[in-house]
Amino acid sequence: MSRRRALNPVGGVILTVLIILAAAVLAFVLLTFAGTLIALRHNMRPGEAMDLTTSNLDGTRFEKYAERVVRDVEELRALPWEDVCISSFDGLRLYGRLIRGEGDTVILVHGYHSSAENDFAGIAQWYVRRGCTVLAVDQRSHGRSEGRSVTFGYREQRDAVAWAQFAEYELGSERVWMHGVSMGAVSVLLALEDGYPDCVRGVIADCPFDSPVGLFAFHLRKRFHLPPFPVVPIGTLAWALMIGPDFVKDSCHAAAAESALPLLLFSAGEDKTVPPRCAEAVWEARGRRDVWIHMPGAHHALCWQEDAEQYASALESFLSSERTAQTAEEAGA
Repeated sequence: MSRRRALNPVGGVILTVLIILAAAVLAFVLLTFAGTLIALRHNMRPGEAMDLTTSNLDGTRFEKYAERVVRDVEELRALPWEDVCISSFDGLRLYGRLIRGEGDTVILVHGYHSSAENDFAGIAQWYVRRGCTVLAVDQRSHGRSEGRSVTFGYREQRDAVAWAQFAEYELGSERVWMHGVSMGAVSVLLALEDGYPDCVRGVIADCPFDSPVGLFAFHLRKRFHLPPFPVVPIGTLAWALMIGPDFVKDSCHAAAAESALPLLLFSAGEDKTVPPRCAEAVWEARGRRDVWIHMPGAHHALCWQEDAEQYASALESFLSSERTAQTAEEAGA
């Protein structure tokens, strides 16, 4: 009896320590969960793009290309755009700007808190000179388009398909190309999983990230010097509850792996915005059958500004090779 009483204080201490540890772990999980929810809500807020023609570009990713990109933006604004709009699957009015041409249709999808004029200055003009119909869209929660939150490609992928359907049914386009930059590249790649209408001939993806979870882990390390575990799993739960369970499973390489549509991929060697090797991961997932161009000196989403000649040459080869392949297929039939 006395020996059993002597052990009770020890057992009580162990139990107390375990309770304190459990409470600390629970508090950490709850704080991480709450912090992730707050950060996610902040980063999902509607975005207003920087006006590159009036902003000080010193210290930004545009600094290296400032003179050229400002000239390209001003030239793009002067083109004869007309406004168009569609309704999204969840009832939002989405807006775009259109220039009609006699050739193929190209749909330009910009990145996070950006705009078509910032991400496609120079590129849009190249398509116009080539005779293409150019449709530059405002992603949901950006520009004139409605929306209360950005979902990093999760809902935007369905908007990309809706714009392709608009091109087919409203514009009468028989040959459509999807061209996305940064989060816009993610939107057009994720849409491959559910599939585009038959008019879409290929996808150009410039500086995509592979998945929202991977992007989260990358910025945890880069900005806060935190390891992915256990913050990412806890944060992933918060994201799943806010946006939907499929949000945390989406990845560009998985969505693109089984698609028969050809891809043209670009990546930037000085990219500090998305994790490295994301475009390469898509290229690898598809058995290296596509063209992947890496520009070592380019900053995020600025591959065109780094080397417009190489970029234009890649676009020309990509669009022309698909048409050649289709002609050969039709001749064989």
